[in-house]
Amino acid sequence: HSRRAAEYARAASAMAAPPQQAVNPLEPLLAKYRSIQQDLGKLQSSASQATTQICENELVLKELELLEEDAQVFKLIGPVLVKQELVEVKSNVSKRIEYITADMSRIERTLKAKAEEQNGVKEQIQALQKGH
Repeated sequence: HSRRAAEYARAASAMAAPPQQAVNPLEPLLAKYRSIQQDLGKLQSSASQATTQICENELVLKELELLEEDAQVFKLIGPVLVKQELVEVKSNVSKRIEYITADMSRIERTLKAKAEEQNGVKEQIQALQKGH
């Protein structure tokens, strides 16, 4: 029995230790490249959403400019319409446009940095491919 137990023990230890595989140097770079691509997609989606919000708010501001100074303006808050002053509403919409524009600038800077990072990884991948 002890001989058979020793054979089982050797077989079990051989199965537990994974065979040594050569790690492909491209794998981590390709994973990083894919990750950057996902980040770029998210950033482009955010940029598109911000552009849409800017356009919508600019349209609202143009509509507000057409109103008389004494016009009644209401804001929908939940299920309730709340009366607001026209000057206050114009100011709020203008500030919202400024905020979204600043956010858009931040997104564009991040997009540019990510694109540059992606190009760097792409060049590393190409260099490795030429080397093999």
